[in-house]
Amino acid sequence: MCGQENLEPKETVWHLVNHFFEDITHFDGKFFSTVKYLITKPGFLSKEYMQGRRASYLNPIRMYVFTSAIFFVVLFSLTNAEKIMKLDEKPGNESAKGVKDWQKQKTRLQGELNAARSDKDKDTAETLDAIKELDEEIAAAKKFYGDTTTRKFDTKDVALLMLRANMDSLKTGGMPPNVANTVNGALAKPDSVKKRNDDDFLGFSVGKYASPQAYDSMQKKLPDDRRDDWITAIVIRKLIDIKNEYRKDKSSYFAHFREKFLHSFPKILFISLPFFALILRLVYIRRKQYYYTSHGIFTIHVYCATFILMLILILSNQLQAAVSWKWLHVILGIIDFVVWIYMMVYLYKAMRRFYGQKRFKTFMKYLIVSFLALIVNVILLLLFVLISAISI
Repeated sequence: MCGQENLEPKETVWHLVNHFFEDITHFDGKFFSTVKYLITKPGFLSKEYMQGRRASYLNPIRMYVFTSAIFFVVLFSLTNAEKIMKLDEKPGNESAKGVKDWQKQKTRLQGELNAARSDKDKDTAETLDAIKELDEEIAAAKKFYGDTTTRKFDTKDVALLMLRANMDSLKTGGMPPNVANTVNGALAKPDSVKKRNDDDFLGFSVGKYASPQAYDSMQKKLPDDRRDDWITAIVIRKLIDIKNEYRKDKSSYFAHFREKFLHSFPKILFISLPFFALILRLVYIRRKQYYYTSHGIFTIHVYCATFILMLILILSNQLQAAVSWKWLHVILGIIDFVVWIYMMVYLYKAMRRFYGQKRFKTFMKYLIVSFLALIVNVILLLLFVLISAISI
């Protein structure tokens, strides 16, 4: 507006941080006060919510979205699938290199290229070729072993990797099919090739079929009453594809499996949440004042607390790996121990405060809830293992 005084606002760093949380998440000061009560007083926030005292605390749904997002961002940023699930380790080789090594080398070469461009007398063709080669190696490694792979490749591995990556172009360039099949067989690692006389794969007779088309052809030759039903046919076709991928390169298969499975954890936890609330509803079925939504709010708060406590453990582990101070390792080890113990008793303390029953009755229900929740999570885990296996 004309005539308005032009003032330059002066803000502290903390004020800017506070603005960040307020503008991006709309949490303001509620977030920190909610976290304090969530961790120090298990079950308190759920009780407050049930009694209608909600204005002073962060909404449970928003709290879940924020804490789960932060937890999984940190988890997938600071860790990787191959560290968590060591399904197919390869002996170390100091001369071997991986995607991160190639990316560092590419960055260095790009710096040299930028410096060389200012000098017209220098030839940059060799540097450009080296960068292009690194790009191809990075793309091939990510294609066959996943975007987060930390697998190392020696000289022989790189050659096989690039040959495998260029098989399609070689085929279109005129390579005979029988030669292509021979090369593909040679590229398959010996330890990943199953015995060809083993027709069973995950309980289904799929080993005798080279491809889904071969299976379909065999089915058409059978009488109608001997053909597999449509569900079995779909499963077998998918298992044939899995078998072929597995035999082609076991390391590549498990690399993709690890990545898909670990990135399914947010879904597993999200799906398990209403089941956990249902278990509480059944265990406390005689407490008529608690509706399913009441148990749901309680479950959300328990999950949020678990995310925060697990986040402390992850950050502690990363700090221990980053520094070599023994005194700090001792302190962090004690903190880890305390956090693990607190995580085990957190649900009991939350149930005791929220439902208000005596210690022995609460403890017995705590055991029942924990056991049933374990069964549900195992079932969901197996389900997502299957989904991860068939979606590769």
